[in-house]
Amino acid sequence: MKRTIQLLILVISISLTSNLFAQKTLKLGHFSSAELIKKMPEGDSAQLVMQKYVEELQKEAESMEKEYNRLTAEFQAKEAQLSDLLKQSKQREIVSVGQRFQEFQQSAQEDIQKKQTEIMSKITDKIKSVVAEVAKEGKYTYIFESNGILWYSEDSEDITPQLLKKLNLK
Repeated sequence: MKRTIQLLILVISISLTSNLFAQKTLKLGHFSSAELIKKMPEGDSAQLVMQKYVEELQKEAESMEKEYNRLTAEFQAKEAQLSDLLKQSKQREIVSVGQRFQEFQQSAQEDIQKKQTEIMSKITDKIKSVVAEVAKEGKYTYIFESNGILWYSEDSEDITPQLLKKLNLK
């Protein structure tokens, strides 16, 4: 929200400045990165890579959880028959496996976010370079993503079709 307000203030001040000094006509454009990514082959492959990565991590987490549950059930079934020393040993083992499971889950979430960022950065870099090309060719002053940052503008042009053409996408 703060970023939206700052962006609107920037656009208004630039608009007023350009109107006051009549130096340059303000030309705005907008596009949908979601639409571009959906149509880019990299978008599909990124989604598949992430899906496989998440599935691998889920399998490992399920395996660790099964081990924890097995040890817990085993301990509960034999607890009455175990000496105090064996009880303490088994309890420490269960706690250790539980901690490793929790640490794995936390690390997995961080790794998923890192992987997502890594994969998406390649796609966004490509989009940024094509947006820059279209902006120069179309002599746009500003181009925004049409995700709610700029809520209204009569003079804004949707450049998504031009970006799709530059990316050779349909």
